Amino acid sequence: MNIGILFLLASSVCDAVWNVCLKQSKGITDWLINIIGISFLLIGIATFKKALDHFPLSIATVIWFGVSLVLTTTLDVLLFKTILSYKIALFMALCMISIIGLNFCSSAK
Repeated sequence: MNIGILFLLASSVCDAVWNVCLKQSKGITDWLINIIGISFLLIGIATFKKALDHFPLSIATVIWFGVSLVLTTTLDVLLFKTILSYKIALFMALCMISIIGLNFCSSAK
């Protein structure tokens, strides 16, 4: 497996955790949750930068965004009981198929 994809996955997980912390935060004075969220944001930026050593920017951005979208939506459903419609699930599945295809094409060079 390409080490770059591991950096992208790590960055996507950090982005999803940061998004959950952002939603959990009660405001600027909620220090603990804000520090946790900002820490994950910074780690996500660093791991995304490392991923750019292995992928073109356009491919890395699409893969990162798609995985982050699916993880954030999954956490939103599990933690905050958001309703997921079949239409959203369908298009997220299409997004994941695109990510797999982009990963395959970028590793074929």
